[in-house]
Amino acid sequence: MRWGLVVTALLSVTVQASPTSGPAPLRVTFSANGAVSAHWDFGDGTAADGVAVEHDYAAGRWNAMVTAQAPDGTTSTQSVPITAYGLSLRGPGAARYGRRAMFGGAVTPAERGLKVRLSGPGGGRLGSAKTNAQGAYAIKARVRAPGTYTVTTDRGSSAPASLRVVPRLTARVVGSGARGSGYFLTARVVPAAAGALSVRISRGGEPLVERTFHGPVRIKLDTRRLTNYVIRVAVVPSEGYLTTARALRANVVLPRLAVGSHTTAVAQLGGQLRRLHYAAPFGASFDGRMLDAVYAFEKVQGLPRTGVVDARFWRSLANAPTPSPRYAQPAAHLEVNKGLQVLYVVRGSRVALIVPVSTAGLPGKFTPVGRFSIYRKVVGFDPSPLGTLYDPMYFTGGYAIHGNPSVPPYPASHGCVRVPMWVAAHLYATNPYGETVYVY
Repeated sequence: MRWGLVVTALLSVTVQASPTSGPAPLRVTFSANGAVSAHWDFGDGTAADGVAVEHDYAAGRWNAMVTAQAPDGTTSTQSVPITAYGLSLRGPGAARYGRRAMFGGAVTPAERGLKVRLSGPGGGRLGSAKTNAQGAYAIKARVRAPGTYTVTTDRGSSAPASLRVVPRLTARVVGSGARGSGYFLTARVVPAAAGALSVRISRGGEPLVERTFHGPVRIKLDTRRLTNYVIRVAVVPSEGYLTTARALRANVVLPRLAVGSHTTAVAQLGGQLRRLHYAAPFGASFDGRMLDAVYAFEKVQGLPRTGVVDARFWRSLANAPTPSPRYAQPAAHLEVNKGLQVLYVVRGSRVALIVPVSTAGLPGKFTPVGRFSIYRKVVGFDPSPLGTLYDPMYFTGGYAIHGNPSVPPYPASHGCVRVPMWVAAHLYATNPYGETVYVY
């Protein structure tokens, strides 16, 4: 900082000003020693009379003018330069813990290349920057504590800016969610001083846990029965911190199933798929028919076509809607969705059955798209140049919907629409001549 005393002689009058520079608001004492009267124009739009006066200057460069009268009646005018330095600070008001926040402001009078240093709570140095030609600066600093932040230069300091912090809250459910397995809610807040954790766990609308924890949380969820938990974790903030919350859902589901599984869970899987109108068999054995149904569900729901019923599959199954047909008329028709590789049996303008299919996938082969009608049906096996078709229903040219022992979860046919053998007979029996077939 620069502090000064200016002494100016006006004939028999001595003019003094102290200090002449410093941080704003800058109080300057003026005196006209030896004068009988003096008029002071402070240069900022204000004035005063008296041989000794004081004035507070805002940030800027100013030029004070004094007109003093000596005892012999003579008068003279003299100027005194004054510089009051100001430093402003603008902060975000609130920032996330551990994230970078932008602080900015300006020095007045403007000065290029002045180093500005940012300090946080406790006086720790957080960053620095130099001012541009307009005196402005910007400092990006990582925020780790609430409180007051200030900037300083060789010219002075800014007024403090208060900042509050949003703590980092992590909350997750650990485990597969399979019935009978270990399933836990874990939560913690960083920093630990940010506050306590309020935890609410409900099942079927009934609260099971409503507690506040002072430290990390680990709660075991009951997996003895199939159910859904709704969880809310919130920070009860300490002073200077803001609250934040997380909402979670945890589903207790049936175990991982794949071809070869034999359990009542397979029967329950089939029941849930049938309620959603997927062609699925009865029984407790996960056989090729159940694999077809699982593939169909994975196709429609956009899941990986693994043929395995895992936690992700169960979660999707618990909330899955029945898809809608693309066409509403006629009220009864068939739709082959090549993109999803499924066939919709539509009745009453709603999807009544979902069957996996495999359309053209060989090089140079295609399955035609458009609106067609079933014009020929052959019961049982029908030999063709490209192989034997089972219960074919021809809808255009030599293209048919027919049973085939191989219906992979991807396009693989010569052009026909393959369906599983065990579904083909049902489709044959329930779709008459003239039935509309959409392929898209």
